[in-house]
Order: sequence, then structure tokens, then C-alpha cells
Amino acid sequence: MAPQDREEEQQEQGFTVSDKRLFTKEGARREGSSRPEPSRTETPPPPPPRRGQPSMQGTPPPGAGMPPEDDVPPADFSTYVIMLANTVMMLLGQVPDPVTQQRRLDLTQAKHTVDILMMLKEKTQGNLSAEEMKLLDDVLPQLQMAYVSISRQARAG
Repeated sequence: MAPQDREEEQQEQGFTVSDKRLFTKEGARREGSSRPEPSRTETPPPPPPRRGQPSMQGTPPPGAGMPPEDDVPPADFSTYVIMLANTVMMLLGQVPDPVTQQRRLDLTQAKHTVDILMMLKEKTQGNLSAEEMKLLDDVLPQLQMAYVSISRQARAG
């Protein structure tokens, strides 16, 4: 075959498209795919920490101490307020941390979380149901009093 004939044949032939995706449009594994399917039971070890970066060793895995997904309360305003109130009580050392089961005192974070609740009350004024407003009206003064009481004890002790 002459070089000119070969060029004409290539021009007529065009190009070929081959689908190399591992899965079909329906989500099934494509036959003849060359890559092995990854193992779902083994997780690779975490990379070693970089210099100056704290180690995550001994840290509970994400979701540890959390209720199963079926036991998760609905994502609504009241649940959010209660979650923040529980966080304040944990930061004031009144309830143990659900993950570590240790009590801790972090007055700065406790005050910040109370401030967030106060901001939410202000920004949602007129948009809350009577029950949601009552919850904020009941919870905020209790948390503020607990913060004041515990911060006084911490300064005295």
C-alpha cells in the first residue's frame, strides 16, 4: 500500500471512541473492566501527622458516641436550641462530654454559645412559633444564670 493510500484510509476511518468507565449507566459494574473493585471492609491507615500537627491517635472515630441514625431527632429549630443548650451545659462542666465521658470547663466557649442563642432569639423575632419562643424564653435565663454562677465559682477557686 502506498503512503498516500494509507493517509486516505485513515481520513475515511476517522477515530474510534471506546468507553472505559467502570460502571454502566444503570450503575452495574461493566464487564471486562481492568481495575479491581476496591475492598469496602479495609480502610487505609491514616497518614502520619506532619511536623507541628497534633496526632489524631487516641481520638474517637467520627460519630463515636452518637446515636444510631434512626434515633436522630428531627432537624428543627427546637432541636437546635436544645442541642446548643446541652453544649453550654457540657462546656460548664454540668454534664459529661458524650464522647469522652469527661467533664470539662470552658467558660469562653460556653459564653459564646449563650451569645449565639441570644442572637438567634433576636434574629428570629416574629418568625417563631409560640412553643419555640417559649423554649428560648425558658432556656436562655437558665443558661445565663448557670454561666454566671459557675464563672464566679471558677474565679473564687
